[in-house]
Amino acid sequence: MITRNFRISKPYHYILIFVGLIGIFLFQRLKDHSGIQSVDFVIESVAFLFFLASMFLVVFIITKNKLTQKNSFAALYFFIFISLMPQTLADHKIIIANGFILLSYRRIFSLETKLNMKKKYFDAALWLSIATLFYVWSILYFIPLLATIILRPNDWVKHLLVLVFGAGSAGLLVYLFASVFGTPPSFLMFYPPKVNLGLFSHTPEVMKVSLAIISVMTIGSVLSLFSPLILKNSKSRNNFIVLFLMLFTGLSISLLAVNMFVENMLFVIFPLAVIMANFTQHQRRSWLSDLFLIVLLCLVLLNLGLNIENQISLS
Repeated sequence: MITRNFRISKPYHYILIFVGLIGIFLFQRLKDHSGIQSVDFVIESVAFLFFLASMFLVVFIITKNKLTQKNSFAALYFFIFISLMPQTLADHKIIIANGFILLSYRRIFSLETKLNMKKKYFDAALWLSIATLFYVWSILYFIPLLATIILRPNDWVKHLLVLVFGAGSAGLLVYLFASVFGTPPSFLMFYPPKVNLGLFSHTPEVMKVSLAIISVMTIGSVLSLFSPLILKNSKSRNNFIVLFLMLFTGLSISLLAVNMFVENMLFVIFPLAVIMANFTQHQRRSWLSDLFLIVLLCLVLLNLGLNIENQISLS
């Protein structure tokens, strides 16, 4: 039913998904600012541009690197997870950092072609370093980047040095900015990260239910895909090892960052959408995939209805 409609990628799928995501972004940002009067239009414009670019990057990375078959499942899951967790769009620094992390993903996954390796490693390290300047926990994404060197050990010393130069370039940009303007950029977060001690203390009940269902689906998808995509020596094996590491890195950030659990789930959504898309396309029992999607879409409608009701009651 639902899976049949999205099994073949069509332009109108992406148009509907993009329009829906833009609507969620605008609704959430206005909600967080308690009306249009309190909005900082410069910050909101930058956040919106990064979110818009992120949507296109998600589709580009998936199609260019063949992380799924020629279907729209990953884009659909990306929309569903954003809809279930609109609070992921509450912090503009996380949105911007996630945009730079996606730029690094673009280079990391393209390493599989084994062309211009040094340039790709440099770019990936540069983008991750810039993301870290906006949100300090982004530094953990150097773990999957370093894993690519282990998976492709040829010239590993040179590639490691390239990563150092790429990261150093971001530091040089900050130094030049500070030299010209006499102060570092105001958006930088130079304080050390704080560890979360109360995981669900600020999480609404509906969100807890959604997270519990997503967790069960994620565990089931990872277990079912681990053997065909990781244990077997498939062409895409390296990319999926890195993808799973990206998922676990994003989950680690969400679990560790203080009072920012749901907001940090934005980092999880891309790898999770790809994993769920692969589960759906490899699932022989289409009814199971349809059931997954129906449950998630019902949660989306419930969450949307509650958000609208809360907004009406506050106005």
